[in-house]
Amino acid sequence: MKISEKIKAKKDKKSEAITQQNIEESREKIISKGKKFKYPFQYAKHRLMFNAVLIGVVAVGTFALVGWYQLYKAQNTGEVMYRFTRSIGLSVANVDGVKVRFSDYLMLYRSSIASVERQQGAFDDSDASKQQKEYYKRQALNAAEDYSFAMAKLDEAGKSVTDEEIDEVIEEHKTIDGEKRSDEAFEGIIRDNFGLSVKEYRRWIMLSLAKKKASVEFDQDAKKLRDEIATSLKVVTDFNELMKGYEGNDQVGFEIVEDVEYTNLDSGRAAAAAKLQNVGDMTDFFVSKNGDGYYIVKLLNKTDTKVSYASIWVRFKWVDDQMAKLRQDGKVVEKIDLTAKDSSEEETASEENNTEEEK
Repeated sequence: MKISEKIKAKKDKKSEAITQQNIEESREKIISKGKKFKYPFQYAKHRLMFNAVLIGVVAVGTFALVGWYQLYKAQNTGEVMYRFTRSIGLSVANVDGVKVRFSDYLMLYRSSIASVERQQGAFDDSDASKQQKEYYKRQALNAAEDYSFAMAKLDEAGKSVTDEEIDEVIEEHKTIDGEKRSDEAFEGIIRDNFGLSVKEYRRWIMLSLAKKKASVEFDQDAKKLRDEIATSLKVVTDFNELMKGYEGNDQVGFEIVEDVEYTNLDSGRAAAAAKLQNVGDMTDFFVSKNGDGYYIVKLLNKTDTKVSYASIWVRFKWVDDQMAKLRQDGKVVEKIDLTAKDSSEEETASEENNTEEEK
């Protein structure tokens, strides 16, 4: 091999070695530089995720705190808070271990206020208006507690309110003054009268039916009185004479109603009397439409459109008695503070509420 060729070969070999070494060094430098960008980016990404989670937790916590204050302390009964309670299963009270839905309480309260305002105008900021609204809060909470207790007892008995039963009541309510309203017209009526949607109205009917069915199931005293009076009427058909034996018994009542329409809102008594053929005929005992007890009706007079009748009423007391005992024993725990009202105010407002329930 020539000397020039040896020198060239040596240079090529040295160049090859230098190139391989440069490649290794270059690779290490690139990796090293990459790490400088890679690790700070991962750190920033984790930091962003942590901050996002932290902000989310703080936002949810703040929202929950504000919601709790608005509901349980400020007692906000507005539309937004009502919708909030319908979305989240919050409780407003506890009845012997049974939760009372905040949404039920607000629904009952708001429907009462809507009905009253429709009749007498909007409430203002006067002390009288504030006191009246406080009473309706108390009434709504009592009713929600009663309904929750009744539903729990009905469930224990293996019974419930069916959709068919609710549909039947609503179909009856659609007939007003002998004329059946369309679904759209009826929806407008319950919205205008009670401030409720159809779904909310169905919930209201379900609560009422639950209390009614629980009373029928468990009120043994009312059943005993009903059967006792029914047996006595086989011998003594004069209601006035029969009722002398029940003077002072607040669970039994007697009433004469004259010249009312067949469709009169009286818990189904006028409709039952209209089905009787002859003066002096009597119905069997039946459960009142508003679920307050048993009725038996005697026909006194009848025309093509109106009836006169006498009726005996056996009132349901079981739910009221049970709830009174639970309250006395401290087993009804309420999460909002409501001012108690004078008994005379409660009696007056209770009569108004019973009238509205029948409607």
